[in-house]
Amino acid sequence: MAHASARHTDRLCTALQRYLAAHPRAADTAQGILACWLPPGAFPHAADDIDAALARLVAERWLHERRLPGGNILYAANPER
Repeated sequence: MAHASARHTDRLCTALQRYLAAHPRAADTAQGILACWLPPGAFPHAADDIDAALARLVAERWLHERRLPGGNILYAANPER
């Protein structure tokens, strides 16, 4: 099962990278990313892997993260990418 989850995270990262390439000033929370950055219906279980995908994209410098006053994290496209 972990192998399937890793593949799903890979696909999710690829979709988010495409979104970032098309929207270089994008920024949102994980919930907003799930709702707006992904093609409708393409990732029905994205909520299961979004944290892993976002952590990977931060580590690979596709995204910056900033903690908001309410505790949510804002993910923003890295303009240097």
